[in-house]
Amino acid sequence: MSGLKETFETEEMFSEFGGLFTREAVAERLEDRETREGRHLAEFAVHYYIERRLRELTERIANEENAVLVECREEAVPFRSAWGQLMTECDSARRRALEEGVAEAVARQNAERAERVAGQSEIARELGFADYRGLCEELSGQRLEALGEEMGGFLEETEEVYRARVAEALSEVGLKAEEATDADLRWVVLGLKNEELFPVEKLLPAADTTLEGLGVGPAQQGHVHLDLEPRPKKYPRPFCSLVAVPEEVWVVAAPRGGCVDYLSFFHELGHAQHFAHMSPRLPWAYRLTGDDALTEGFAFALQAVVLEAGWLREVMGVEPVPEELLEAGRLLDFWYVRRYAGKIAYELELHRGKGPVEAMAERYARLLGGAMGVRANPEHYLFDVDDRFYCACYLRAWRFEACLREQLRERFGESWFRRAETGAWLRSLWERGTELTAEEMAEELGMECGLGPLRDRLLRDG
Repeated sequence: MSGLKETFETEEMFSEFGGLFTREAVAERLEDRETREGRHLAEFAVHYYIERRLRELTERIANEENAVLVECREEAVPFRSAWGQLMTECDSARRRALEEGVAEAVARQNAERAERVAGQSEIARELGFADYRGLCEELSGQRLEALGEEMGGFLEETEEVYRARVAEALSEVGLKAEEATDADLRWVVLGLKNEELFPVEKLLPAADTTLEGLGVGPAQQGHVHLDLEPRPKKYPRPFCSLVAVPEEVWVVAAPRGGCVDYLSFFHELGHAQHFAHMSPRLPWAYRLTGDDALTEGFAFALQAVVLEAGWLREVMGVEPVPEELLEAGRLLDFWYVRRYAGKIAYELELHRGKGPVEAMAERYARLLGGAMGVRANPEHYLFDVDDRFYCACYLRAWRFEACLREQLRERFGESWFRRAETGAWLRSLWERGTELTAEEMAEELGMECGLGPLRDRLLRDG
C-alpha cells in the first residue's frame, strides 16, 4: 500500500509469527474468552488465522489489481489512479469511460473474490461458527443483525430529505438523479466546491497549528512519523500504519490538496494521535486489538474539524466561509452514513451464505443504489466489501463521533480545537487504549451513543 514494493506480500510476516496463527493456537484462544483481554486476543487470532489460510488468494487479488491498466478513451490508466480520478473528473464522458473501465477491471477479479468470500465462510464453519457473519458477531460482541435493522429504519426515516438533497446537488451540475451513477454522485459529493481553499502547501501547517492549539503532547508527536513521498504505486488515500504502539506510528499519504485530501489526512492523523498517546503500560491487547469503532470515532472527530466554520476562519484564514462549502460537507456526511447503511444490509445477506456468492451482484446494486439514490455498479459487489464487517465499525463510529462532537462543544466551546484543555481531556481518553467499546466509553462520559444524535444532526443539517 505504501508503494515501496512492486507486489503485495505477507508471507514474511506470517512466517515470522506463524506460531500465533496455527489451528491449535486459535483453538486455545477460543477456549480462553472469559476475560475482556482474552476476548480481544481471540478475535485477533481468528481473523489473522483466516487471513493466513487465504493469504495466497489475497495476495493474488491485490497484485493483479496493482498491475491492471484501465482503458479510458485510448489511454491506459493504472487501476488505483483511475479509481481516484473518478472523484475529480469533471468531464462527464471521460468520467463515464473511467467508470466503465474500472468496472471491467473489477469484474475480471470477481471470481477470485467470490472464492475468498466462500473461503471465509468455510473456515468459520470449521472453527465451529454457523457462518462468517456469526463468527464476526460472536467474537466482536456486536449485534450486527440489530444494527442492520436499526440502519434500515434510518434509511426509511431519512429517505425523503436525503433524496431531495441529492436531486438538488445533481441538478446543479446538470444531472438527473434517475440517470446518475455511483461515479457521478461520488464526483458531486467528494469533489467538494471551493477546492482552492485547501491548497496542498497548507495541509501540514494546518495540521501542526491544530495540534499545537490542542496542546497535544509534544513528546508523543515524536512517535508519529509521516511518509509523504510520492510513489507511483502508493495507495492514493492516506492510511495509518502501526509499527510499535505507542512508540512508532506512521501516517502514509500522498498529499495533492483539496478538501477530501484534508479530510482523509486529518482522519488518519486522528488515528495516529489515539495510538501515539496510549499508555505503554497497557496490555498489548488494549493497544493493538479491541473495538475499531472507538479509534474510528476519534479519527472522525478530528476529521470533522476541517469543515467547521470556526476552524476554517481561525486556522485556514477563510473569511467569509462559503455556505455552499458547508452544505456540501453536510451532504457528504449524509451520503457516507446512508451508503454504509446500505452496505451492512448487503453484507449481512452476502455472508449468510444461503446461495452462490456470484448471485449477489444484482442484490448489491439494488441495496446500495437504494441507499445512495443513484445507480450502483453491480460489478462492485465484492470489490466494495471489507473483512470483519468493518462497515459496522464505521456506522458505530459515526454514532460515537456525533456524541463526542457534542461533548467537545459543550465542554470547550465552538473553538474547542484551539484550547489546550481540550487536548488534555482527549489525552485522558486516548491513553486508555482500546479496552472499552465505543458505547462503553460514551456511557462513562454520560453520552447517549445511539443513532439519535447522528440522525438528528443529519436531518437538521439536511
